[in-house]
Amino acid sequence: MNSQYRYDDGAQGNPRAGYPQSAQRSLNGNPPPSRVTAIAAGVLAAIAGVLAIAGTIISIAIVADVSNDEHVASDLPDLSGVLIVLFALFAVLAGTAGLMYLLGALLLFARKTAGRVLVIIASVLGVAGSFVGFGQDPNIGRIAVLAFCVVTLVLAAVPSTGRWIAAGKHPPHQQAGSYLPHP
Repeated sequence: MNSQYRYDDGAQGNPRAGYPQSAQRSLNGNPPPSRVTAIAAGVLAAIAGVLAIAGTIISIAIVADVSNDEHVASDLPDLSGVLIVLFALFAVLAGTAGLMYLLGALLLFARKTAGRVLVIIASVLGVAGSFVGFGQDPNIGRIAVLAFCVVTLVLAAVPSTGRWIAAGKHPPHQQAGSYLPHP
């Protein structure tokens, strides 16, 4: 029988006798853990991880292309060295954040606190990275990255995500006076 439909018979003088056990948990001040925020944070983290790894691959391709370009005689300064350094740095940072997001998503799905921490740290890095750019004007891409990282950060950091992780570590215990399944 599903625990949602088990009722307390009140034999121990429980003032909430007759309510489903899930309602009793929410009546005593602690809402039952919901997996919605944790799963949403994990899905967004997995998407962010894949996108960051794609950004890393694109940056590596740009570095390889710029480093193989022939130098043309011109009055303009040669900025290929600067571009190589900037895109290589971006590749390293995006790759690190991408791996943190992917590992964090996997660990979050497995109800591990380390996954939540990795997703939060990667999201903070993503928020910081959205403020660093090659131009001064905010563009739609940077605003989208900022919004995506903030939503992922909030979903990973809310208390219900932590309660869901904690609920996976400790199996639910039977309350006194509840019906127990027969072997």
